[in-house]
Amino acid sequence: MIATGELTAGDLALREATLDDAAFAADMYTELQPDDPEDPVLWRHWWANVDPTATVRRLVALRGGKPVGLAGIQHASWDKMPERYARVTGEVVKALRTPERVGALLAQSEDLARRDGALRATTWVWEWDRLRVDVVTSRGYREQRRERFWELDLIANRSRLEEMTRDSRARMDRQGIEVLTVADDPDPEKDRKIWRMSEEASQDTPRTVPWVPTPFEVFRTWLQDPGIREDRMWIARVGEDVVGISALSYPPVRGVVATDWTGTARSVRGKGVARALKCETVMQAIALGVDRVRTDNDSQNDPILHINDSMGYRPRPEMIQVIKELTGS
Repeated sequence: MIATGELTAGDLALREATLDDAAFAADMYTELQPDDPEDPVLWRHWWANVDPTATVRRLVALRGGKPVGLAGIQHASWDKMPERYARVTGEVVKALRTPERVGALLAQSEDLARRDGALRATTWVWEWDRLRVDVVTSRGYREQRRERFWELDLIANRSRLEEMTRDSRARMDRQGIEVLTVADDPDPEKDRKIWRMSEEASQDTPRTVPWVPTPFEVFRTWLQDPGIREDRMWIARVGEDVVGISALSYPPVRGVVATDWTGTARSVRGKGVARALKCETVMQAIALGVDRVRTDNDSQNDPILHINDSMGYRPRPEMIQVIKELTGS
């Protein structure tokens, strides 16, 4: 843990964040990006459940004693990630948002990361957010990769989705692949099997920051996420093995229903399992009265991008991952 002291960022004071500040964080980002509302209950869950071996430092920026921004760092244990990437935070509420304040918070976060031994800092920015794009560019960050965001109109595409689901169910039957919800699976070892399959799928997902294994106990906290329910989490099985998963997150307070995770085992790729699972999630959403769902994927993940396009998803603004070398800066 980095030592605590009197920290400031420009004209903002900083204090350590608590779990109660998660609601402020969700509110701030919702105000900054109203088309992508953030759920305070989900944020609190995410803040409360992190890998105990990771380093997480969250700081709340204050002006007049009131929370007005966030700074901080997060990274996996250096034993697990010798490349030493740290994710940095720096953001301010809309009313006080200036390039100087955003830059000052990022500078403080970079300093914390550097003092903690990080070699590279990474953060994300919406492509439409010109203020933040200009700030990170001026601080020496360079674009590394993009995350593509999509939205599917369930009303306009219902007939297409129904036909695709019928075809996918028939294809799964022909291949002997069972598709069901986690709630309907009686296997007492299903959680561990989902974890092992998800680790394999995560390992193969395109990324810049190196993949780090997730301990089972940490993975289990995802299964307890307030936005996810076992009767809305779809898995594929071949015999005793879980070979695929797809789940939508239903925000309990605010936000748009969105894919939380879709992944398949290497042994079934090319057999239509991911498509079949995604079809089941959206058909269930239609039955629950949801009118649209969203998803996002790495811009180099061609298989899932093709599935999204075939289902009728339409592109939304992208997020850019930027990276800065901290050595010598």
